[in-house]
Amino acid sequence: MLAAASVVLSAALGVALWRRQVAQRFETADAARRPRSAQGVVIGGEAFALAGTNGAAVLLLHGFNDTPQSMRYLAERLHAAGYTVRVPRLPGHGCALPELARDARASAWQRAVATEYAALREGHDALFVCGQSMGGALAVSLASSQPDVRALVLLAPFIGLEPQLGWKFRLARLSPAKYHRSPGAERSIHDPEARRAALGPGIVTAGALLALRTVALAAERALGALTLPTLYIQSEHDNRITEDAAQRHFAAIGAREKSQHWLSNSGHIISADYDRDEVAARVQDWFARHGSGPAT
Repeated sequence: MLAAASVVLSAALGVALWRRQVAQRFETADAARRPRSAQGVVIGGEAFALAGTNGAAVLLLHGFNDTPQSMRYLAERLHAAGYTVRVPRLPGHGCALPELARDARASAWQRAVATEYAALREGHDALFVCGQSMGGALAVSLASSQPDVRALVLLAPFIGLEPQLGWKFRLARLSPAKYHRSPGAERSIHDPEARRAALGPGIVTAGALLALRTVALAAERALGALTLPTLYIQSEHDNRITEDAAQRHFAAIGAREKSQHWLSNSGHIISADYDRDEVAARVQDWFARHGSGPAT
């Protein structure tokens, strides 16, 4: 019995040592690739706000394992049209990998979104929300419970969980490794220049994936409660979301006024890819069309 216990203890210590060494290699490589400020935030991936002139405000929400940098182009286009824009950095994003492991939680993301939206309500006549990928899922949950949102835009929203992703999430939870490479991340942006500028780590944790699942399923349940005008933009070449899933989720939206638009030159992160000008123009037009009169 003692010999068996000794073997088990030795194996457990070996796994713990391996886990720590692998985690350190991931963390060292990430720190070299994505230098951080004195505040611990990846340089270029900080939250930002742009003060507008037209009395309307937009909350822009970035996606899972991404940073506000991916929304910068869209934010500047909206700001040029007069909108106040806030782009928060969601907890666990745009920071060191240990913070991803500690802070990437569904409840933390939901609280952050609610706080940012409440801040925008002060002093603005019209409020709009736009979210990309997981940010789209968070936007669905927010907008379904906020009657004063004028209009919503979903950019390749990560809603629900397809079976082919479910088993990957389960494997990550069973693995003893602290960090996992995010497969297929290089296909999320087709434009090579934009892909080089992206600041996501390309690394996930089991806890973060579980939080993503929680947010995605919550959004799926809330689709029928969406009654505000909703624009849904999706690429035909999205590497994360199938066309069938996008069509199914669009059909489930409860709003009488809704529109789905398809792109042909981008991957998943459409706000930063080849179609970014078309995305910005359609988002701006949708908000302009619903910017007057009482919220519906």
